[in-house]
Amino acid sequence: MFKLFISDLDDTLLDKDKKWSPDFKQFRKILDEKKVAFTLATGRSAQAVQSIVDELDLKIPYATSNGANIMLQGKVIQSFSFPVGPLRPLIEVALSMGLTVIYVIDGVEYAFSKTEFIRHEMKQNFTDQIIRPIRSEDWANLKVDKFLIVDDHPDTGLTRLHALVNGLKPEYHYLTYSDWAMDIVAADLNKGKALHWIADYLGVKPEEVIAAGDNHNDIDLLKQAGRSIAAYNALDEVKRVSMITAKKSGGDGVIEEVLKILE
Repeated sequence: MFKLFISDLDDTLLDKDKKWSPDFKQFRKILDEKKVAFTLATGRSAQAVQSIVDELDLKIPYATSNGANIMLQGKVIQSFSFPVGPLRPLIEVALSMGLTVIYVIDGVEYAFSKTEFIRHEMKQNFTDQIIRPIRSEDWANLKVDKFLIVDDHPDTGLTRLHALVNGLKPEYHYLTYSDWAMDIVAADLNKGKALHWIADYLGVKPEEVIAAGDNHNDIDLLKQAGRSIAAYNALDEVKRVSMITAKKSGGDGVIEEVLKILE
């Protein structure tokens, strides 16, 4: 018997236009009737997802920044931050390449500079950032939830980002978003760990959890769930680790598969 549905947000429950499935409201009602809790595990920062959390009126913990923050009603209840000092050379190289570097502290986004990416808000799931470079004297002691590095050049894909993290120190870990961005987080941090944290908080076993996702950063989430669903539009790597692949894109397909499981 399943007791929790935890899902990625963008391109999993939301479509490419950041719209909910027309069936979503009814789906929430069915989950309530079947006493299946619902929450999110997103790569977005707490700041960037807050409007959706408010819209959903989530009353249980949810994971942001790929599990770096566990949130409850807009407040951080568990943080897995890490020291930035050892990453300084990597970040300075990224900045010298003209890449966008954003860092998150307690769910709030900061950027080193106002790049074209930030000025033009090229991704709809982004929010405004406070422009605040890390000062030389702060590198030694500052801790962050994550770094987000964006390469929005149309021809490079992940090539430059992968080269940048070649030789990344073992206390860190990177997660990619399709072909344009990368998160750097603590080594043992991912959405799968967030699933376990939230399930334990709710008194739910991992095998009683249904999870859904579409991208590289969802793989650990899907591996830890009792039943895993890859969105129809998911990357092939995600489909390979999932028990089920939806037959329709985005939320339409995910909702359909969850309801089949709960029949």
